[in-house]
Amino acid sequence: MTRTSAPATPSDDALYLALKARDARFDGRFFTAVTSTGIYCRPVCKVRCPKRENCRFFSLAAQAEQAGFRPCLRCRPELAPSGLLQGAAAEGNAATWSVQDASRILAEQAARLLDAPDAWSDGQTSMAALALRLGVSERHVRRIFEAHWGVSPAQYWQTRR
Repeated sequence: MTRTSAPATPSDDALYLALKARDARFDGRFFTAVTSTGIYCRPVCKVRCPKRENCRFFSLAAQAEQAGFRPCLRCRPELAPSGLLQGAAAEGNAATWSVQDASRILAEQAARLLDAPDAWSDGQTSMAALALRLGVSERHVRRIFEAHWGVSPAQYWQTRR
């Protein structure tokens, strides 16, 4: 089978090798968008490695979103503090961003939503509404919230009323 597309640039090939190796040194330095799924990830994401011809590489998560890709729900690339990671990379530090960091941020965002009385215009706070606002499932919100705060979102909300 003959390939008709132009050959990839060496930098794209190097990025693909880093993606295949899940090299943490590249975390935050680039994001990989997969054209077959419409999703973009961090290079350390634990999903199955996509085919090379389905990969596009971006230096910022916002660039991938502008190109029409959705963030991965597993590695949460849109939550990565890109400015911090790029600053550390410029200084030569190997800053990494983990799934635990994304989970912590999600739990903190959930707590902020539960703390804000004006965030709920209808006056009704529910797990379904909280999960919808955070863009994840109810089960995921409960699991992450309990792991971070030690109580369920409902218990947390009841103590804040």
